[in-house]
Amino acid sequence: MNEITLDNTTLGYIKLFESYTKTNVYECLENEEMVLFVVGERKLAEIFKKHEKIITDLKDKINKRILMAEYSPDLLTFVHNLFFRYDVKEIDLIWKDNATNVFVSIAPENIGRAIGKESRNVKLMRDAIARYFKIKNVIIKQR
Repeated sequence: MNEITLDNTTLGYIKLFESYTKTNVYECLENEEMVLFVVGERKLAEIFKKHEKIITDLKDKINKRILMAEYSPDLLTFVHNLFFRYDVKEIDLIWKDNATNVFVSIAPENIGRAIGKESRNVKLMRDAIARYFKIKNVIIKQR
């Protein structure tokens, strides 16, 4: 696993999230458009039960789109959790040269959103996965 450094902005996002949700953040990654919070297994329902407007409240404070996903020690489950909102149809793992390529098939109407402008969304998801699993790439494909 690579060493991870957090800047003050990211630490601020984590502190804000944890103060709103009373839940620990496993990971916090961001790009120009959004912030991704990864929380523990079976934590999202608990978060929304306590604070159903959490996404709106965080978006208002951070001024970026907010995504949340649950961590899983299982690669397939974690990938599914990250791409859940894009209507995942299938996930294929292909091992080659000591690394894994992850192919995510999603509903055609969601491909643009899943990839994001200049591939920002899929890169953010790949970075989140790569923090826990030895992967080479994440490829979005139409199903």
